[in-house]
Amino acid sequence: MKKRKRNSSIPRRRGKNRTSRPTKFQPSRFRSPKTWVGRIQKNPRGFAFVIPPENGQEDTYVSPREARSLMNGDIVEYRVHHQGSRSEAEIVKVIERACTKLLGQVHGSRQKYFLETAEGDFVSLENANEGDLNTWVIAQIRKYPDDRSSGTASIKEVLGSELLPKHDHLITISRFNIQEQFSQEVLKEAERLRESAEAEYRQPFKGRKDLRHLPFVTIDGEDAKDFDDAILVEQSTGQQAFTLYVAIADVSFFVRPSTSLDQEALRRSTSTYFPGYCIPMLPESLSNDLCSLNPKTDKLVLVAEIRFDRNGIMLESFFYEGIIRTAARLTYTQVHEWFKGNSHALPPECRAPLANASELFQQLQNQRLSRGVLDFQLPECRFELDKDGMPSQAYPFPSWESHRLIEEFMVSANSAVAKVLKDFSVPTLYRIHETPEIEAIEELNQLMKSLGFSLMLKEVSPQAFSKILAHTTGKKGASTLHKAILRAQKQARYEPEPKGHFGLALKDYTHFTSPIRRYPDLIVHRSLKRFILQAQSADKSKEALDLVRLGELTSERERRAMEAERFITRRKQCWFMSQRVGQVFEGVVSGVIPKGLFIEITQHAIEGFVPIASLQGYYEYDERKGCMRRRPGHTTLSIGDKLEIQVAHVSLEDNEITFLQLPESK
Repeated sequence: MKKRKRNSSIPRRRGKNRTSRPTKFQPSRFRSPKTWVGRIQKNPRGFAFVIPPENGQEDTYVSPREARSLMNGDIVEYRVHHQGSRSEAEIVKVIERACTKLLGQVHGSRQKYFLETAEGDFVSLENANEGDLNTWVIAQIRKYPDDRSSGTASIKEVLGSELLPKHDHLITISRFNIQEQFSQEVLKEAERLRESAEAEYRQPFKGRKDLRHLPFVTIDGEDAKDFDDAILVEQSTGQQAFTLYVAIADVSFFVRPSTSLDQEALRRSTSTYFPGYCIPMLPESLSNDLCSLNPKTDKLVLVAEIRFDRNGIMLESFFYEGIIRTAARLTYTQVHEWFKGNSHALPPECRAPLANASELFQQLQNQRLSRGVLDFQLPECRFELDKDGMPSQAYPFPSWESHRLIEEFMVSANSAVAKVLKDFSVPTLYRIHETPEIEAIEELNQLMKSLGFSLMLKEVSPQAFSKILAHTTGKKGASTLHKAILRAQKQARYEPEPKGHFGLALKDYTHFTSPIRRYPDLIVHRSLKRFILQAQSADKSKEALDLVRLGELTSERERRAMEAERFITRRKQCWFMSQRVGQVFEGVVSGVIPKGLFIEITQHAIEGFVPIASLQGYYEYDERKGCMRRRPGHTTLSIGDKLEIQVAHVSLEDNEITFLQLPESK
């Protein structure tokens, strides 16, 4: 078949795409201990590499013969064969397909229609007709490529003759193969759980504490719909100065192991959040209703009761199942206004507990500083969308004390749970963030030197990194340095071995506080119930858990969700700037490479690129100083410099924004 020219408006696949369609989870007895799990990264020349999670394994070569039936991003189980100095992967099986649906344009004729996509041409588009020609569609893969064909697909949804902002979530879902709809079986199973909840409210088992008299509150964003956590802080005299109650939705009461609901939750492993749109891990009847800690309604929870001394040092912790009735649903904005002195921002019954919470938070902040927690003050772009999905506003999301208060309380709960599970040798999943590689120190020191900072990293420790972050915040080039420090960190993941959390400077850490939207948190809840609480309501089934595999799969799916969220955020940024081509902004140089400058428009938290040829004058890249140097003369452009730029071009295909430097006014 003659190779056709690629349509330039198809969004390209870039980076390490992680997409999946998992098979049913299998216990460890079915898996050879000498196999590994990894993600396929294909090369245009036909061969591939299998990329493992950060577990000490190296990337392994996959021959063209083995790679022929694989697609970029497939999750596979593989063995490694060594032949001298060369290692080669043997694919045991495909665990998750990177693509089950494809976005593309229909081409062809009456005899044969095909779908032109970023993955290639999927011939034999089974149900296309002449009316579909040149339209954008979402197609379901029916047959994957092999050595005889490039595969077949059938049209599931017709989008139209062009891609619009309202299609962004469909494009992202297709690109990253995110499961959006729940099956009828899962939805019906979720609905049937309402009766179980009502029965538990009326007559709870004897180990569940009734805390409905306590003024718990939830604190979330204005647009939040699922409320995982509620908090309450009490003060007392003596050594135990503060008692923090963190009540987390008792999702494990509803989602029992091996049910259809459980299998679907594992299949997703996480909720995925797009601008103005959420794809939940659990059906809405659970995530927004039964499991959500909505105000002034009875809710089942798992409680971490943590006691601190007057300096914020954790003394002891207790865990139990409970029933609560939150006094109010507060927002970060309300609490922020109250912290600023607006006494009417909160309901009267919430003011005293929040005053206690503020005092404990200040002590926990002091402990955080003494541990050397890595605090990155990097802007996050948020949007206001119109009815068609076009961003009308783009702005940096604020980081207030109200956000940090909830974050600090959740960290305390996660740490307390991890410690007790480790002390009792309870099998579970921990949140792992390991020490950065020593090579990262040399690169960061070189960057700091080029930015003009006198401080140097002399050791790999949270305290050393934290000191650099604190001393450079607010200074020229700080944003670029902080991004580089963030990139130097290893990616956090889930593992059954408690290896600590470098970024939080904690020896014991897990994820316990968001079981509505993260499957590892659900695993942790079950661990607490089975082995610590010994609760009568806990599921006593002796299911075989391969926690290593669970950690690998949930980590991979988390990364896929994060990449999807970054992709659609950048796409919305491009739509926003596409409406402003020709407009002038003040930007800050955020990066310098031989080809040009990265510029951030701080008022919108959007970054673009100025090619070197577009700079005013003739510039050369100075590698030693990491800047652009004008010739002739001594003028330089370096990280942190302010620049007046004009929006020149926006590519939705490549998610790229191009600026031009404007001449300085005389």
